Amino acid sequence: MIHSERFLIKELTVSDATNEYLNWLKYDPEILNHIKESSSQMTMNNLRNYIQEKNKIDNVRFFGIFLKDSEKHIGNIKFEPINIEESFAVMGTLIGDVDWRGKDVFSEIISVTGNWLVNKFGVKVIALVVDENNYSAIRAYEKSGFIFEDHKFFYENIEFNKPKFKSMILRLQ
Repeated sequence: MIHSERFLIKELTVSDATNEYLNWLKYDPEILNHIKESSSQMTMNNLRNYIQEKNKIDNVRFFGIFLKDSEKHIGNIKFEPINIEESFAVMGTLIGDVDWRGKDVFSEIISVTGNWLVNKFGVKVIALVVDENNYSAIRAYEKSGFIFEDHKFFYENIEFNKPKFKSMILRLQ
């Protein structure tokens, strides 16, 4: 478990697959527009299976973001893959609880998870891909130190090699 000032970041488990979490993925227009795994057809079984499958993969860490005071699940951060040989991790994030959007959740989370990646895996770069029209995410990433820069991972993966996607990186250490 990773701690920040306001949040607990812990590995997601099947028990975290609540109706509230499922509803983020099924009904929230922001999430439906920008998160690949979201779908109005998502079921509880799909969600549970997705969590189980990600937790079985050695180079993936799939965390939930929980409030420290109440342990309410407000979002996720996933590192997939974590490439130890090349010292980078690819990140995806989601703030599902609309009450927590725009409240600097990401900058607090990336600070502590970035330190964790450095200490546990020797990661030097976090890379991500963002829809060029997702302005609020871009602002949050830039505020946290990410810059627009191509990363070879995205050239090698055709699903990200599309005009509307832009890659950003954060150099750690």
